[in-house]
Amino acid sequence: MKNQPTHFKRKNLAAIPVIAASLAATVFLLGKMSLWAPVSGAKESTRMGLADKFDRYITNGISDALSGIISIPKEYWLNDSDLVAPAPRQECYGETSDPAALAATLTAAEPLLDGQSTLFTVQTPIKEDTTVKYYLDDTILAITWKQVIDGGVYTFSEVKISHPSQFRRFMAGGAYGTGALYTATEMAKSVNAISASSADYYTYRPYGITVNNGITYRLDEDGILDVCFIDDKGDLLMVPRGQLITQEDVEAYVAEHHVRFSLAFGPIIIQDGKECTPQAYIIGEIKKNLTRAALCQLGELHYVVVTVNMEPYAVSMPTLKQFASQLWKLGIPTAYSIDGGQTATIVMDNTLINSVDYGDQRDISDIIYFATALPEVE
Repeated sequence: MKNQPTHFKRKNLAAIPVIAASLAATVFLLGKMSLWAPVSGAKESTRMGLADKFDRYITNGISDALSGIISIPKEYWLNDSDLVAPAPRQECYGETSDPAALAATLTAAEPLLDGQSTLFTVQTPIKEDTTVKYYLDDTILAITWKQVIDGGVYTFSEVKISHPSQFRRFMAGGAYGTGALYTATEMAKSVNAISASSADYYTYRPYGITVNNGITYRLDEDGILDVCFIDDKGDLLMVPRGQLITQEDVEAYVAEHHVRFSLAFGPIIIQDGKECTPQAYIIGEIKKNLTRAALCQLGELHYVVVTVNMEPYAVSMPTLKQFASQLWKLGIPTAYSIDGGQTATIVMDNTLINSVDYGDQRDISDIIYFATALPEVE
């Protein structure tokens, strides 16, 4: 599936300077194409062609070349076919035990937030003896913290990105069906993730619709799992179990909605601002008090991954409905349950953030992650 190049937003520009500057920048970049080499890493079979890569480097390069010449906001994007994202800039990371210390960071992030409010605020009651980790550059804001809710320790990783391509999925071994298993921290480090989470652990069970880079790899012929599709706008598209069964149906949906990848665990627990946890579901032991995890969308290109774990001093774990209710009370409008238990893992800056069950990370088959779109500094 092809990514479309970013379109610039032009503000109050005179035609002649724009054309002249653009031509100059294009000529410059054509002479410097060797500097815009693709990020290294093995490639999975995709529909991404050379023209798309060319578009990406021209688009990203013109953003830099025109900086300070004309008022085109810098806007970058990544190729789905590149397994490894650009490396984060270490000076953009921070850590504090005082939420109020992030006031300046949140103010600096306002252009990226574009009017949206964050779940995290300077009044957020973080768990005692923990810190808030954060990252901010022109293309991504990430904030990760813990707080105690109803006796459980919740770990949140909130992310706002500038382009949908920064929300990504990685399968261990670099492709579907390799059989490889690694910890979430190992995979996050290998792809330069700023923030990452365990996903659906697709190799553990032989059912559920699996789409990656726009290609359908697996069906749910028994129609037993809700599916979460991620489209080329970065939106979570929730499809209840049983609605997509045949290869033709799935591929038609993927094409019509420009699906990049999918998650197959579930169930859907919040949709259209309403808590909707079902009474029964085939996986996840939803009525037991267990470690839980969810992928949530707060707004356009705005997400939060959350777990609740058996951390020290946690007095209770929730049922799935109790977990969903707590997320709904926080104002989260869309949430999809992903694999919990020992699988549930949140990573930031290659560091395990939550306390995983039994003290050790499980080797798993896949993660979802968020990356910077800024080209690496040479």
